[in-house]
Parts: sequence; C-alpha cells; structure tokens
Amino acid sequence: MGSEDVTLVEDLSSGSSRRSIYCPLYPIAEWLAYNWWFLRADARPARALAIDARGRFETPEFQRHSLRASGDGFLWPDLLIIPDGRQTHLIWHEDRRVSSQRSIRFLGRGEAYLDREAVEREFARLISAVLTRLAEMGITGTPLEKEWAEIQRAEPEEAEFCIAAARLGLDPYAEAEPYEQLILQASEDLQGQLFGDFLDAVEPASMGKALEWLHRARAEIASSRQAMDALELRNELRMPPTSPGDRSWQRGWNQARAVRQVLGLPDGDAFVLDPYIVGLDRRAADRGLQAVAGAAEDSGPLAIIQPDRPATSRRFTLARALWHYLWEPEPIFIVTTAYTERQKVERAFAAELLAPAGGISELLGNAPEAALPDDLEAIADRFDVSPMVVKHQLENQLLAV
Repeated sequence: MGSEDVTLVEDLSSGSSRRSIYCPLYPIAEWLAYNWWFLRADARPARALAIDARGRFETPEFQRHSLRASGDGFLWPDLLIIPDGRQTHLIWHEDRRVSSQRSIRFLGRGEAYLDREAVEREFARLISAVLTRLAEMGITGTPLEKEWAEIQRAEPEEAEFCIAAARLGLDPYAEAEPYEQLILQASEDLQGQLFGDFLDAVEPASMGKALEWLHRARAEIASSRQAMDALELRNELRMPPTSPGDRSWQRGWNQARAVRQVLGLPDGDAFVLDPYIVGLDRRAADRGLQAVAGAAEDSGPLAIIQPDRPATSRRFTLARALWHYLWEPEPIFIVTTAYTERQKVERAFAAELLAPAGGISELLGNAPEAALPDDLEAIADRFDVSPMVVKHQLENQLLAV
C-alpha cells in the first residue's frame, strides 16, 4: 500500500522476514463476494475505530470487513476494509502475540485511503480471475460462482436496496426482509444526502419512529424565522481552495477558518452561536440521531436537538449543524453519531470554529508539546467546549505538524 507492505511477515522458524505470503486466492474471492454489499456501503464499523474499540473487532459486524475472517485454515493479514464516502479506508495491524500454532506473524501496521470505485474494480477483477481459473480447471458450481452470479444479476433497483440495507448494517439477502417496507418508505420520504445519513446512523428497529420524528421536525423547521445573521453570512462565504490530496477533516478546518475570517473573529475569541443557529429541545427516536436541522426559505437554521446534553456537547452539535447550512445547504439535514466522510468534515469544522488551533497555540505560549491537563481545561473553559475538543485539536493539528 504505497511504500507499506500489508503482507510483510516474519518467518518464526528462521527469524527472517519477507514481503509476501503464499496462499490460494479462492478464500479471499469468496469472502469478497459474500461481503460485497458491506464492503461497498457499510460504514458503521468506523464508529468503533474512532474510539479505538479493538475489543469489538471480533464481532460479526467487523468480520464482514476483516480480511482475516476469510479464514479457510490460512492466516491472512489483519486488514480492515471500510467504505468512507468516495474513498475506501484500509487499516492493518501487526500481530502482537506469537502463537506456537502459526509459522508466521504479520509485522506491518498502517492505514490508507483509496478511491472507492478503483478498489471495487480491483475486487471484481480478482473474483473474475479466480472464477476464470476455476473454469479452466473444469471446476464450476462453487459457492463463489453462485454468489457472484446473483450479485451480477441484480437490477439497478435491487442493487440500490442492497446498498441501503448494507448501510443499515443488514445482510441484504438474509436480514433485510423484515425492514423492506421501512427502507422503501425512507427512500421516498428522505431525499439526497439525508437518506444516506439516516441509513448510516439509525438502528433498523427504530426506523419507523425515527421517520415520524423527522416528519414532525420538518413542520417546526418550516415555520421558523430565526437566526437571520446566518443567511447573510452564507451569502458572503466563498469556498476555500482545495487540493486533490486534502482529507475530509482538512476541508472542515479550512471552512471554519473561512467563516471566522469573514466575521473578522480572532482565533483567541470564543464563537457565539446564537445569532447563526437556534436550538430547540426535542427527544429523538434513535440515539444515533443527535439533531435534525434545516431552514425555511430566506431564513436561518433551526436545529431540533436531543435534550439533557452537557452545554459543551450541545454547542458542538449545533456547530456541526451550522456547517450543513453554510456549506452544503439542504432543506433538511441531520447530525448523527456516524463517522462517514461528511460527518468527519462537520466535526472538524465544529472543532476549528469553536476552538481554533491558532487560538489554542497562542494560549499555550507556542509550546503545545508541554501542555498539561489543567491547561486543556482552562482553554476549554475559554472557548466553551469540552477538554476533549481541545485535546483533539492539539493532537490533530498542533502536534501533528
């Protein structure tokens, strides 16, 4: 993967290392086919990755994304494959423990973001190559051949349903049938990015009540005439320049800096949200939906937000919602617990808007590496955010330079 070797291994008998492994491709091809829709659309494991919940990596939900689960008696790399918007996120880990039952252990550790469509083409090419080789040997009717044929036969509408089910964390062929009508209802009621964001976050069993919650929220948003300063601000903003290699969080940071620049707000000053977005407490039907927001025509945004949240968490959620209004305006949008590409942009935007890295650096006296927990708490109080936001800004921007 670039200059990194996912298959770098140590031969335990000789102590030497090599950059390749010797194994049949059929188990990988079969695993790819059986998990095809999850590898294309299921971004839910990214939530556990965000909090480094390694204990969950052995659950069935993760096995659908773990190359090691292809098994068949072989030791495969500990490689996770997770879709992330227009990209595919690959994460691989070394084997920390040595087993007497294994002849090798993997040494590599790293991650990479690759173009999603290119990754899918390579997966399809590998599956086709394995099937061609089997056919040349007179071997037909394998589980791989049957599974891949079913995927290839899927009409556009069926493929869309399979992708929607996978985004819910459901196997389209084995688990999605009880939720078929709710998925179809959601596809009719929710348009554009709203539909995808909804699927990435909501629990399947909560879909019906969640759709009702969104319907009620829409009515309140449609009659709102508040936060008019946001309308003027949006009209003055210009999209910051981007580079092909920019990550989602870099876009969020740059967009937050553009907002502060237009407002003439120094990095050391706290951002006052009230003129630009209004929050209204309403309990959501699903814990994955943190807020639904939007704006009536010629109005600023109103966010229907979960009540009983800490003040700093509420501010952060409202700032995430403000990103939608300013940079990707849609009549209705949601803020969720998902960690998809869009959610990463909005989280980075909220962090930089509320607690700019430049302001944190100034308050630390340009010595971020010497920051103490008490320093982070004092800065968090200054910007009215949680210490965790300041910590992330410190690690992701000031110490990452």
